[in-house]
Amino acid sequence: MILAQQQDFEKVKEIFYQHKQWFPHVRTDYMRREIDKGHIVLDREVIITYNFYKKKQSIGNVLAQQGDCILHQIAAKNKDGSASEVLQRFFKWTERRVFLSVRSDNIIAKKFYEKNNMKLIGKTSWARGTLPGDVYLYDAL
Repeated sequence: MILAQQQDFEKVKEIFYQHKQWFPHVRTDYMRREIDKGHIVLDREVIITYNFYKKKQSIGNVLAQQGDCILHQIAAKNKDGSASEVLQRFFKWTERRVFLSVRSDNIIAKKFYEKNNMKLIGKTSWARGTLPGDVYLYDAL
């Protein structure tokens, strides 16, 4: 995987801002910190932010285990199939279970995850329960 470096910051910011509707909470200080930690993939103008759980963690009504991966965001500059290609390489690279949560009303993203062999396995919510979400899993094991 190609991890973003600080010199890639403007490109990462541009892609996130292109998708501000779905990522209004992603701030520039978060982007810089995640780049520093090596937790942002930037490949073919697709960004993936992720982390690995250090301990068991609840994602809504689902329990992830220590070592599982959480995919925080994925966004692509173009709609040319590159996001699927990068995501599939990400799955192979992590060699572990990958969880993500997505807003229930983000139908396009949910179809994308399902097309990429992720399964809907649970429910979650944000904003004190007023914003419903779904939990997906890619199980590489």
